[in-house]
Formats: sequence, structure tokens, C-alpha cells
Amino acid sequence: MAGFTVHLDEHAGPASTHALVIGVGAYEHLDGGPSPTDHPGAVGMRQLSSPPRSARAFATWMIDEYHDKGRPLGSLALLLSEAAPAPFVHPKTQGEHGVEAATIDNIVAAVTEWKDRGDQDEARLVFYFCGHGVSLGVDTSLLAADVFADRNSPLNGALHFEALTRGLNNCRAGQQVFFVDACREGSDALVRQVGTDSLGRVPVAGNVRPDGFVPREHAVIYATLHGAEAVARAGGVSLFTDALLRSFDGAGSENTEDSVWRVTTATLLHATVRFMREPSFAGSLVGASVPVGKESFDFDFHELRGDPVVPVYIGCKDPTDNARAEFICRHPEQAERRRPPPAPGEEPDLGEWALFLPFGRYEVEAVLGPEDVRSEELDARPPLFRIGLARP
Repeated sequence: MAGFTVHLDEHAGPASTHALVIGVGAYEHLDGGPSPTDHPGAVGMRQLSSPPRSARAFATWMIDEYHDKGRPLGSLALLLSEAAPAPFVHPKTQGEHGVEAATIDNIVAAVTEWKDRGDQDEARLVFYFCGHGVSLGVDTSLLAADVFADRNSPLNGALHFEALTRGLNNCRAGQQVFFVDACREGSDALVRQVGTDSLGRVPVAGNVRPDGFVPREHAVIYATLHGAEAVARAGGVSLFTDALLRSFDGAGSENTEDSVWRVTTATLLHATVRFMREPSFAGSLVGASVPVGKESFDFDFHELRGDPVVPVYIGCKDPTDNARAEFICRHPEQAERRRPPPAPGEEPDLGEWALFLPFGRYEVEAVLGPEDVRSEELDARPPLFRIGLARP
């Protein structure tokens, strides 16, 4: 494979999924880069460690786990900008693929190839971006690795995201899904410099869907609200992408029609929002950003090959009891799970016990002493289950 593509099914038919995944962490002209700009619009923007890891994780999931019998994965293109560039290891073949840099010229070229591959009525397009973003007016600009190379028009190094989604009305693909893991804060300094007429490059222009095209179902899921920042754990996958991947595993699934568990665009958004609100998942970043959809249709996106894995939160009715309880979770066909109480001198844990359990029925206990054993049963079922164990 050459160019931007790290996965290609040569036998893919017109009813296929085509993904474009972009992770931008190393910025040449931002603080910490090899050629930092003194442009006032760049103040406060720095190098990022999470986007390349997040994009790699999303690309790996798409190749290894994504499942839709009606629209199997036909191709995946990957662009990365990272402090220490490394090949992408294909999760199925273990082959190593060189990855092109996420410069604006490469992004524009990759978008064009991606659009052309998906230019079939039965196709599905999937777009994922993780990196710096800014909002100018109501629109979002996604910043490529070489943003600010042009001092007079710095957003020549950005992708105008909303213009892209409008322009893809001119692509025949009947389903289009967009994941934007980027800040959407405004930048007064950039607005003063560039106004709101030049918000970035527009690889595919357009607005109205042409006559004769099948109706377009599209879903846009942002990591955060307009005007807000996105958050990440230092050195790891971003919080939003982590929530996405766990939602794909089952928290975002339902089986309302038959025995198959499916993740829809609506259940996916609901599950990621729930994750971001959970202290046991988000830690100190809980509530820091709220995923949101925009003009999103609800349609099936992913089918689980088995039962879902469900987030379960186990605690005591009185949270102060969590610090001295031993929690136990049992299932007749699984190994017993335990969270012991803190050892003498250890910091007490007042939080709930967070587990990811395969779909099914479990018995849980909180043991606080020989005469204080609290037991309940629970059904681990999407999107989550929370139980508070009370004194008998």
C-alpha cells in the first residue's frame, strides 16, 4: 500500500466503509515546536501527546473490531504528526506501514482520495480527527501540523470542518459519520487577524445535495460543546476517544430488534456523555467536556460479534463505607473479582468500584465485618449499571 492508506480491501464492493483518521500532536510552529511563531493567535497553544495515540487507537479499532456486515471496512487512511514518528502496525497482519505527516496539503489530498473512494450510494464515510481546534464564529477549524506557516493567513494550515461536512453533500455516500476530538474554544486574536471569512482549507466544496443522489444520513459527534475545550489524560488516549472505544465495546449498544447488539449513532453519543460524567472513569476531568452531536441522524454503525461489555459501578449506600469495605463480584462462569479494603496506612478510597463486565447476571457483596455483609444481584446491561449496597 502506498500514500495515506494503511488498510485496503482489494475486494471491497460499493457497499463498504471508508475511514480517514488524523491525529496531530507535533506542531511545527506552536510553542515547543522547531520553529515557533510569535503570532498572537497562537498564544496558549502547545504540543500535544494524546492525539497520535488516540488516532492510532481509533484506527486499530476500526481495522480489528469494527463490524458491519452491510458495509464492511474497505479502506482506512491514516495521517499523524507526532514527536517521535513510528510505523503503524496493522492489527490483523502485523505488517508495518509508514505514516504520512498530517500537514494541511496531505490532509487535503487524503480527504480527496477518501471522498473519491466513498463516492457510491451504498458507501459509508468515517472521519476522525484529534488535535488542536479553534472556533471562529459558529464554525470549527481543525489545525494541521504546519498551521501558522503562513503568517499573513495562518488558517491556510487548517481544515474548515463545517465546510467539509457541507461539501460532502457532493459525495454519493449515503451515510457519513464524523468524530471531532478537538477544542472548540474561540480565539479573539485569530478573529482580529483573519476575520471569519478564512477559516481553513475546503477540499470538497458544496452545500446542497445534487438531484439523483440518495438522501444523506450523517452524524457529527464533537468531544465538547461549542466554545469549550476538549480534555485528555497526559501521555494517554484522550478521554473522549477512550469513551468512544468503550462505548463500541458495548456501553453504546442495544438489541431492540433481535439478538444482535448494535451501536447506533444516537446510542453512541448517549454512552460517551455518560462516561464523561462518571468520576470513576473521568477522575478529576469529570464534567470538563460534554460530547455533543449536531444535526445527527440515528442509524446503525457497528454490530458486536458477541455480548456487550458493560460499565458497572458498585458502592455502598453511604459512600463513606466504601473506604473500609471489601467488594466482591461473582458469576458462576467467571473468575471471582475482588477489591480489597485499604491496607493499614494506605489512602482510603471513597469512590465506587468501577468494573467492565460481560453482559449477564452477577452477585455482588460489600463485606464490612463478620456481622455486616451486604449482598445484591445485578444485571450488567447497557448502557451501565450502578448499585448501592445498604446495611441489611
